[in-house]
Amino acid sequence: MPEILFAILSLVITITFYFITRHVINTKLQDLQGSDKLLGMILIFITLGEVVYLGTTFGLFNMALEMITSIGATAVVIGIALQNQLKNAISGITIFLSSQINVGDTIEFDYVECTITGLHLTKITAITTEGVRVIIPNHKFSEEMVQIYPRSLNLMQENNNGNKIAPKTK
Repeated sequence: MPEILFAILSLVITITFYFITRHVINTKLQDLQGSDKLLGMILIFITLGEVVYLGTTFGLFNMALEMITSIGATAVVIGIALQNQLKNAISGITIFLSSQINVGDTIEFDYVECTITGLHLTKITAITTEGVRVIIPNHKFSEEMVQIYPRSLNLMQENNNGNKIAPKTK
């Protein structure tokens, strides 16, 4: 009897955790393209965690221990294979939340100057002055030097002669 109560409590906590996570992602990351994929991945992990918990609580996995071991080994291999995608997704969330890079900013990256046209979960799309479309993985922004020229560059002001001068500090 207590196992059923724990199972029901676990289901309620899991469902609550999912809705809280969904609310946070939909409110804080709503403008980030690909955030629905992040929510789907979180739902998969929550569901798998709940299935594992309920399976071990009710002894459903006793007969399928070899299968679970195989699934675990497969998950490790898939995790290693998706390592770059996960790194890009985490970098994409960090870029989106930091607001240092925005659509319309001009960046210089690997000796190529381009204007950002889109921020995505795993990549940033940009276009050069020649019209060439550039796709940059998000993890490159945390690993390599990138020069960012904001769209509204207020760092320098012009005097009456048209010469650029540094702004006055307040």
